[in-house]
Amino acid sequence: MWRRALLVISTLLITSLFAPQSSAEPVAPSVAPTEFRFFGSGYGHGVGMSQIGARGQALEGKSAAEILTYYYPGTSVTPYPDNQLIRVNIANLITSITMKAVGGVGEIRLFRGDIPLSESPEPFGTYKGDTTALFTNFAGLVVPQLSSPTTKFAAIPGNQSWTLRWDLPTTTIEVTNKTEVNQYKYGQITIKSNANAVTSYLSVTTTLRLHDEYLWGIGEVPSSWPAAALEAQAIAARTYALAKVGRVRAECDCNIYNSTIDQNFVGYSKEIEKIYGIKWKEAVNRTFIDENSALVVTIDGKPISAFYSSSTGGATQNVKDVWGSSITYLQGVPDPWSLDTTINPRFAYWERVVTQKDLATAFGLPDVLTYRIDSRSKTGSIMSITAASTDGKVATLTGEIFRSRTKLPSTWIKDPVDLQLIRERVICDNTRRYAKKFCYE
Repeated sequence: MWRRALLVISTLLITSLFAPQSSAEPVAPSVAPTEFRFFGSGYGHGVGMSQIGARGQALEGKSAAEILTYYYPGTSVTPYPDNQLIRVNIANLITSITMKAVGGVGEIRLFRGDIPLSESPEPFGTYKGDTTALFTNFAGLVVPQLSSPTTKFAAIPGNQSWTLRWDLPTTTIEVTNKTEVNQYKYGQITIKSNANAVTSYLSVTTTLRLHDEYLWGIGEVPSSWPAAALEAQAIAARTYALAKVGRVRAECDCNIYNSTIDQNFVGYSKEIEKIYGIKWKEAVNRTFIDENSALVVTIDGKPISAFYSSSTGGATQNVKDVWGSSITYLQGVPDPWSLDTTINPRFAYWERVVTQKDLATAFGLPDVLTYRIDSRSKTGSIMSITAASTDGKVATLTGEIFRSRTKLPSTWIKDPVDLQLIRERVICDNTRRYAKKFCYE
């Protein structure tokens, strides 16, 4: 039987708060551990569609519409206008960024200022495709520096923003942000000097059509997945993006981020994936109705807030347990596909170590002597967790904030004493009658 040493500490608060309720329960150590080991299931916040669940259902023959209406109960998959332009942040809070035409093909054109895509003023300059443009933030201005093996360039004065365009559709732009490299084929790129209360920085965005050009660049799931799962992802991503186009966020100069803050967008890099890249583009195209509308998840004729995440601990979350608001189509449904190690080998069951330093930082404490899970949701995920330090301080976090600060895969964290039981329940229903029950209560 798993045991810990008895807690001997003079602080009455810790003693009363964390004292075990029976001799069978583990007791906190008397010295702050150097690390903490966590066991769990799932990856992400768990609200809305489970991407692994979508894959599992597609493998069972479910259609994209069936998958989506399962994870968003009470909704429909219907045609909806999606011909809007969307401004996507592709780099933020940086000091410099480099751009060039792939293979030196075509021309690039530089415009002073933040030019709407619908306008076509005279460019500041037009340059051969072998030109490399380095944009640097300096004292609230963006300073371009051009270089080429065939041409010399004069210094260019800074401006608050610049717009980069290129020959469409023959030219592709390669963007290098430190070690991250992506390619962009559609729309235009804007480089702007932005600011917060502390400093100025570059916000780099691409503006393109939501209907197709943006969706073709979504890199959320492998393109090798079953067609129905890809189509469900495309429709969910479109629906999510439609809720973002109405407002430009000052901190990123964007409607939407290209990261897990919103959804992963990698541009043309998605289309040119070896072997399977075309499969994603074809899946997106199958969701089109016409040139200006496509399939969207709706309720009462309006797009929903189509949250989704990678996988769960056996059921999706009730959004109220995660973010506090109640939404009818985000109440949570069984998701046992996420616990199937054959389709979710990395996150059906996971184990992670959090150092003493990182856990103390997460709770804002000088150190962590012990912690206690205060409450769990119906699905078993952590809703509240409290830690105590050796000097008697106590701090409490919600499950989602705890997950975010510790970088654990999910809030479906299990007690170590349950680990063997968890492992014995890898597959709860070999006949895959998943919709009828949870894998574990």
